Amino acid sequence: MKKKSILAMVLLLASCVGTSSPSHFYKLQTSDMRPEAVSSRRLDIGVEETFVPKYLDRPQIVTMEKGAAELKISEFHRWAEPLSGAFSRVLADDLALYLPKSVVKYKTLSSETFTYTITLEINQMEAILGQSLQLDVWWTVYKNGQVVIRERSRLSSSLGNTYEDLANRQSALINELAQQIAAELAKR
Repeated sequence: MKKKSILAMVLLLASCVGTSSPSHFYKLQTSDMRPEAVSSRRLDIGVEETFVPKYLDRPQIVTMEKGAAELKISEFHRWAEPLSGAFSRVLADDLALYLPKSVVKYKTLSSETFTYTITLEINQMEAILGQSLQLDVWWTVYKNGQVVIRERSRLSSSLGNTYEDLANRQSALINELAQQIAAELAKR
């Protein structure tokens, strides 16, 4: 009797163990378009790691419902790399598209020095699947350690129902931000 009970429990536990849904990984991407250059000057630009709010600073993609304060954290839809680095890397690559004669690099080493350094602080990055994507970011440009530009950009886009569209639209908003920053740098 005892052996049958143990066997029944083992079979019951084994039936509970199954396969979970597969995880999907998404990355932010540099624009594949070739925009017109906003400056032909050669600038030396380093992009610092982006400050990302704690609620977004996770592998899981975070979305919201319209009009709700509750966040939805997807266990099976994840960023392929930390947002703080991905955002800066893509912004640097997109900036280079608008400033083709410049050296623009995501600053990964503290020993690297640049004439211009850009810092970014995301205030808000809200995604409502099937509706909209909002990006609110403060950005600061330093020249030789002195602040020369401090701006806030609020960008938005319509958003489809998929996480892939979210990653693509977020990448497009970063490209739009790069265009704004490049235009300001071109005036200096």
